[in-house]
Amino acid sequence: MSIIQLNIVGIPYRKDLYGHVSEFLAEAPGHAMTLRPESANDNDKVAVRAYDWLGRHVGYVSYNLLPIVWGALRCTENFKLRGLIVSSNIKHPCITFECSVPGYKGPATDLYPQKIFLEWKYTGPVLDVPEEFDNLVYMRDEIMDRLGERDDWDDEAQANFIALVKRFAAYLKYDISGEMSDYRQHLIQKLEDIGRYEFQEIIDELTMSVGRTGRETSCGSVLDFWKEQMQSADTRKHLMVHQRKYNAKTVEKELEEFPENLYFEWKANPERFVSKLYYRHIPREVIWRFVSGIAFVEMTNAIAKKAEDEKAIHEKRNVILTGDNASYIENKE
Repeated sequence: MSIIQLNIVGIPYRKDLYGHVSEFLAEAPGHAMTLRPESANDNDKVAVRAYDWLGRHVGYVSYNLLPIVWGALRCTENFKLRGLIVSSNIKHPCITFECSVPGYKGPATDLYPQKIFLEWKYTGPVLDVPEEFDNLVYMRDEIMDRLGERDDWDDEAQANFIALVKRFAAYLKYDISGEMSDYRQHLIQKLEDIGRYEFQEIIDELTMSVGRTGRETSCGSVLDFWKEQMQSADTRKHLMVHQRKYNAKTVEKELEEFPENLYFEWKANPERFVSKLYYRHIPREVIWRFVSGIAFVEMTNAIAKKAEDEKAIHEKRNVILTGDNASYIENKE
């Protein structure tokens, strides 16, 4: 028999709780809760809903803990988990669910198959990685270095560390790669294992950022960031140098072969596309090549369309030469 604990997030966005989230969180500890998979969720096929003691859908298992909950669900015969709400956090709206799982064998390891993405073939141009992502890598490494020195911290060093992690959490939502999702959970676990009460607010912030990132991939700043990477004037200017080196039709064919028809999703619904990228746990390198290909194809198509439009306008005009002068008369036929 194993005891597992899971964070339930997304509480402020549930319709049944609008206007009384704080009251719910204050009342929740000690009450029953049931977890069930949400198979109809097109964006996140492994999402798990949380239902409270009144049968209300009040949130979701935190994205980074899904391997744990699915490992537990597979030990049951009817794919549900019943347990108790053991604590809640009003400042960072989330709750902690706990249950016992007979025969628990550990987290599921096959929820995010990366092989299909890693085997995707791409031969087109690749954009420079955004500065925001370089900053994240620096901060990630700096956080781990400073944690290794924590026995020598004074008050100032600890305050600086906390400020660094808060800044890292704010940037983290823009990197929707599988690696950063894994690292976020690793950092949360590391801080929990250290057990300093001063870190609890950081742990709460990192936990809540999972829910905010998921929500903002389909609306808000995360969506805006990724659309900017694909559509900005600077991106198109950077790709201009590759216009003749690469064949846009070949690149688009490769995009069409990207797993799970995500290129067609982009063309049909950019908001849902970015959300699906996040919930597929795709390696950063693969995401970035994919996004680069989309930007290149769209830039090339835009240039071709502009040329066709200019040609069409030119063909609608007749040039009449009169003596030494030339005048242009629009053909209205």
